[in-house]
Amino acid sequence: MPTEFCFEHTFAAASPAVIIASYFDAGHLAAQDAVAGLRDRVVVESRDDGTVWTCSWRVTSGKALPGVVRPFVTGGHLVYLEAMTWDRATDTASLTVTPQLLGGRVEFAGRYAFTPVGPGQFRRRYSGTVTANVPLLSGKIERGILAEFEQTLPTMAACT
Repeated sequence: MPTEFCFEHTFAAASPAVIIASYFDAGHLAAQDAVAGLRDRVVVESRDDGTVWTCSWRVTSGKALPGVVRPFVTGGHLVYLEAMTWDRATDTASLTVTPQLLGGRVEFAGRYAFTPVGPGQFRRRYSGTVTANVPLLSGKIERGILAEFEQTLPTMAACT
């Protein structure tokens, strides 16, 4: 059963579009990756038709893996496939993060939605689910992933 999450952060910006556009900016992503301990971000695919922008990246973690996970990961570092879609008509974005671990049976899927909270200020609500389809270990894996996100998200939001 998936584990639900919800994180909120308030940003100073002219519009939600300015915030979402930063998530597709290579310089901004590099700054966020640095504080999150990620490295080697490579664009796998990018399509922008003016209404919807979809991009996917292959990202490698620079962090050491826990001993229990090392046997399941080749190369010593966890690799993620991230995919983000920005719907400009609604100023929302969806994001999936799939660690290349356990044959793709782990996924983090969420949505960014924005609410104005004052002049030039928007609250981002990042909500979704973490799913690990691993018998007897799903809940523990899902809680571990959320604990990691709880630590890194405030620092990454501060870069935006």
